[in-house]
Amino acid sequence: MNILVIRFSAMGDVALLTPALIAVVAKYPNVQINLITRGNFSPFFFNIPNVHVTGLNLKKYKGITGLWKLYKNISQLGPFDKVLDLHGSVRSILLSWIFKWKGIPIYKINKGRKEKLLQIRKKNKVLTNLPHTVERYLKVFENAGFPASIRKGPWINVDADSKIFASEYFKSKSLKKAEDTWIGFAPFAGHKLKEWPYYKSMNLIKLMLKEFNSKVFLFGSTEEEEKLAQLMGDSDNCYIVSGGKFGIKGEIGIMEKLDLMIGMDSSNIHIMALLKKPVIGIYGTTHPISGFGPFSQEDVGVVQVDLPCRPCSIYGNVSCHRKDFACMELIDPQDVIKRIRLILNLNTTW
Repeated sequence: MNILVIRFSAMGDVALLTPALIAVVAKYPNVQINLITRGNFSPFFFNIPNVHVTGLNLKKYKGITGLWKLYKNISQLGPFDKVLDLHGSVRSILLSWIFKWKGIPIYKINKGRKEKLLQIRKKNKVLTNLPHTVERYLKVFENAGFPASIRKGPWINVDADSKIFASEYFKSKSLKKAEDTWIGFAPFAGHKLKEWPYYKSMNLIKLMLKEFNSKVFLFGSTEEEEKLAQLMGDSDNCYIVSGGKFGIKGEIGIMEKLDLMIGMDSSNIHIMALLKKPVIGIYGTTHPISGFGPFSQEDVGVVQVDLPCRPCSIYGNVSCHRKDFACMELIDPQDVIKRIRLILNLNTTW
């Protein structure tokens, strides 16, 4: 049985495929899965048996002619018995229709858009817990005839290149893991309203360095390096991890060595959670009940405040209804410090 699975983006959503794929191939060892995604996401799927990843540069496939070219190129990996669209984008839907036109059965993800709209409306919100993204993926496999249950993590395997990248990075910084606590912090996100106020991130870094025997690793893109440097200040125990320099492989290798990752509702906490490492996600505009909490850590791995306006967005691409950004302003750095102590079982008086 040869299955085509389509999931192009975004990074966190693609990474969250790993628990579902591991569950399916473990139960159905005769199934071959061809995953079509973006070119730089393949490290998430290292060493998953019978999963063959093709990473594409989607900029080469624009318009109707590009879509047909994409179909023709993917078809060379077949023939396929079934097609699973786990993305639900315009491109993936149209691509699936072509396969259906060719007589191949297709199965599409239900992203729960109606239920999510009920969560984010201003009045009369319906705040029921929606299925996690991983559950939605598994449901598509179930509909295709492959029901499976989640297996014990970690769900991302770290390859040799990732380990080498991490080793070289730590060596360049003269770092060796000893008794100190290594904490990752990713203060930025794809949308500004998903980010904690800058001054709070700065205060949190100061508190972590003061209250713990810690090294703090700041994660961000190449474009964010200047802001990361400002957050770091003149501390000798802060280090920048730039995705532009290390890539996904390097970041995964470094994350594997950390004791904890703190971040916004963004890919960093999801990747860390899939490594089965502790996380603290700071949620404001968005909410874990929408189905995108850190996998298997949706409760203790989230810091948030209860407000009647939350959530106001699924993706964070909105403006604040209240105009005061209370969902993030009301989260104090000390709240995060307390959660660090709780997660890492450090002595605490609170």
